[in-house]
Amino acid sequence: MTAVTLPDLSEFPGVSLAEADGVPVLLAPREGNTGGGIIFRVGSAHETLATSGITHLIEHLALRGQVLSEAHLNGQTHADITLFHVTGSATDVVTYLNDVCSALRALPVDLIDTEKDILRSEAAGKHRGFGARLRISRHGARGFGLAGYGERGLDRITTDEVLDWASTWFTRENAVAWVTADSLPDGLDLRLPAGERMPPPVLTDVLGTGPAYLTGLEDGVALDTVVPRGTAAGLTARVLREVLHRDLRGTADIASTIDVDHDFLDAQHTRLSVVVQGTENQQGAAAGGLADALSGLRFHVTDDDLAAARAGAVEELTEAAEAPAADLLPGLAHRMVTGRPLEGPERMREKVESVTADEVLAVAREAWGNALWFGPVDMDWAGINPTASWSEQRAEGRSFQRIDVPDMSLVLAADGVGTVTPQGAVTVRFEDCVLLETVPDGARALTGADGFRVLIEPTLYGGLDPAAVAAHVDHRVPPNVVVHLPAREPDDIPVPRPPAKEAAPRRKADAGPRSVLATVGLVLGLWAAGVVVLGGGQLLLQEAFDVNVRLGFLPVLALGWATYGLIKKRHPKEGR
Repeated sequence: MTAVTLPDLSEFPGVSLAEADGVPVLLAPREGNTGGGIIFRVGSAHETLATSGITHLIEHLALRGQVLSEAHLNGQTHADITLFHVTGSATDVVTYLNDVCSALRALPVDLIDTEKDILRSEAAGKHRGFGARLRISRHGARGFGLAGYGERGLDRITTDEVLDWASTWFTRENAVAWVTADSLPDGLDLRLPAGERMPPPVLTDVLGTGPAYLTGLEDGVALDTVVPRGTAAGLTARVLREVLHRDLRGTADIASTIDVDHDFLDAQHTRLSVVVQGTENQQGAAAGGLADALSGLRFHVTDDDLAAARAGAVEELTEAAEAPAADLLPGLAHRMVTGRPLEGPERMREKVESVTADEVLAVAREAWGNALWFGPVDMDWAGINPTASWSEQRAEGRSFQRIDVPDMSLVLAADGVGTVTPQGAVTVRFEDCVLLETVPDGARALTGADGFRVLIEPTLYGGLDPAAVAAHVDHRVPPNVVVHLPAREPDDIPVPRPPAKEAAPRRKADAGPRSVLATVGLVLGLWAAGVVVLGGGQLLLQEAFDVNVRLGFLPVLALGWATYGLIKKRHPKEGR
């Protein structure tokens, strides 16, 4: 690809364009502190799963020597870009940008291991949240889906790979800089390697036919969908926001927060995202309300909602037109480096006002058809299907039964590996493997481009030899996707769970001791008490009624029957 195309900035009064060492530099003066930055078209979504983290690592290395105590400075790695920015004196800005470019020309590779440890520590304190599942379910283990995995490649990235990545992606043709000044400051040195303007991240889709849903988000509902890029997409997002605020917060108090956003993906596509947090005990209702709102927009948009959305967009464009030109520089640099058109507020306003209701309906239909939902409950009632939980094909080969889960098997096939259960199978083909993680005890984890993962723990499968696993798997995947993890602690190696024991029958509270000796004691006590009671009763009757009462064998029969009942209760047939 060619270098960044120099744009026409006539729609942005006060903004000018210069060039420093082959890097385009946007300029616009402002009062107070000077700001500056440089942005590259490379981000985490340009990586592979096996090299994930390499861009962030280079960003850290480029900032390793920064010691400007008074200036505010930072570096950030996003999915599609990496930027370095600073605010301070004019001298601070020049020093910062010069040092960043100098470091990118000659990275301090002796600090790679130190920076890897820092990145691991940063990752340990982060929670990727529900967005991780949405990205993986839609994009798999490539491109924008890598945001769901973290920086898994840090354990295998080599010094040569770091240097090659920097010289390929951090080049003058792949960069745009800005400084809040009316001319290039003296001493600015932006020398960088020569290269090419790079493309956007690959836009992958493993979701298949939509709409689809995930469950497990407890406090609300999230929506991720991809629609055609254009002004109508942005206005549709605003219309949906109007409907949700009216229906979920105005008419019914079932949402505490509502966020609707849209992000540029490439020249043809935009991501539309919605997050609705339900009020207490209204999470399911929030999911239903969002589904009803988006579904309804496929068929009808009210004049009031469209007018309100349009007014909000025009208000923001008016504010942008009135803002100091210097405030626009970071956004313009981002648009330039990613190849997006630079349209001034007036032209964008004309486009917003020309969007019709039919165009909004068309975008809403695309949004519904491509939607991926993540909520607290199943959404079959809305005609939405669950995401695929199993691979389309099963691996065929040697099978090993799991010791503690007899209906689960591991399969080592000639073209891949898989696990098989009565419900379905998960398969990773060697040719589709984007990451193989190994540990010295023989365990292996293979991740496919579609996001499915097969974990092989030899200790859990009968007859599975760790050496045989390594011999079968390791040479069948490319070396550049293999991550060798450190040895695990013995307690971290899984062992089969013992089979669940049948619960012993509970003894009844009134059962008492079950020994024969105790029973004999009770019988003797029964007879002794019976003789006393029955004998005493006979004397009492004779005294009370002045009659001679003769019970004969009745007391003996009564005591015999009571004895039989006692023995039967304490020693039932099934317990004898």
